[in-house]
Amino acid sequence: MKIYEYVIRRLILMVFVLFSVSAIVFYLARGFPTAVAPWTPYITGRMTAEQIQQVIREHGFDKPLHVQYFYWLQDIFRGDWGTTGLWAQSRPALEVFFSRFPYTVELSVAAVIMTVAIGLPLGIISALRNNKLPDHISRIIALTGYSTPSYWFGFILQLVFSFYFLSWGLPYLPSSFAVSTSMIGAVPKVSGIPILDGLLAGNLAYTWDAFIHLILPSLSLAFISLGYLARIVRASMLEVLRQDYIIMARSKGLKERVVIYRHALKNALIPAVTLTGLFFAGLLGGALITEFVFAWPGVGQASLLAVFQGDSNFLLIYSLVMAAIIVSANLAVDVAYLFLDPRIKY
Repeated sequence: MKIYEYVIRRLILMVFVLFSVSAIVFYLARGFPTAVAPWTPYITGRMTAEQIQQVIREHGFDKPLHVQYFYWLQDIFRGDWGTTGLWAQSRPALEVFFSRFPYTVELSVAAVIMTVAIGLPLGIISALRNNKLPDHISRIIALTGYSTPSYWFGFILQLVFSFYFLSWGLPYLPSSFAVSTSMIGAVPKVSGIPILDGLLAGNLAYTWDAFIHLILPSLSLAFISLGYLARIVRASMLEVLRQDYIIMARSKGLKERVVIYRHALKNALIPAVTLTGLFFAGLLGGALITEFVFAWPGVGQASLLAVFQGDSNFLLIYSLVMAAIIVSANLAVDVAYLFLDPRIKY
């Protein structure tokens, strides 16, 4: 099968996956009694009882649940994703989601860059120095990383690098928000990503402020995942280094750097690419606990608030977008395999 045929088939399959996810989430969000009625986000403070009943009829809230689902699909295809609940009254849910999504993108990209920049070299060094001091240090870092709760590590980072450093008179890092309150509105909002907007506006002070706000939450996320990446790269490298073509490359007198990075690493990266792709997809869906701990204004924090408020419209958007991201990431990882190993066929 040619690659474009495989991609088209996966994209068609993705449509059915999203419909299935939407049906399940719709039932979970609307099928159980909640403190907030599903029509509450559509109601403003000045609406009469007759106008409220008209809203209920227009969106099918007085119909059985399976009929409500088709009313909801009809609204979706018309571009109406509904409005948000109590914490953002009367604002379109889609607008609220995509106003927060760029913050999650920034945090996710920073965390993935940090994960790869630290985890990949750790795994390589650990494999090349197997059962030696660097390998033991790498193993300790990895075990500590994936056995540490993210919320606890986030609080520790805030305590040390924000509270203690401030009390000791040392340069400290911000512990909450994406930029300082004094910097809000300092640059035009083009992409919604603070660092990128600061660069586009040529405002280095704003860019630096956004950068230092990003360090602690991205480190909190990266520390959890870099341990997994380091251990997977180590295991893959050890397996690849035992292969006959590596022994032959060394016997030909090739430099060790060429053997490691041109021949061994490329074949050892396949499981690492899988992990990194899925990790990035999960982060784009919103790192709920980390965003909540650091008061990061992304979709993770917003979805947690939506759960507390029974905001089914926002939760439906969040679930569908996250499902689409994960399915797309799996497809991207499968396509990347072809470039890493031409022997793979679909």
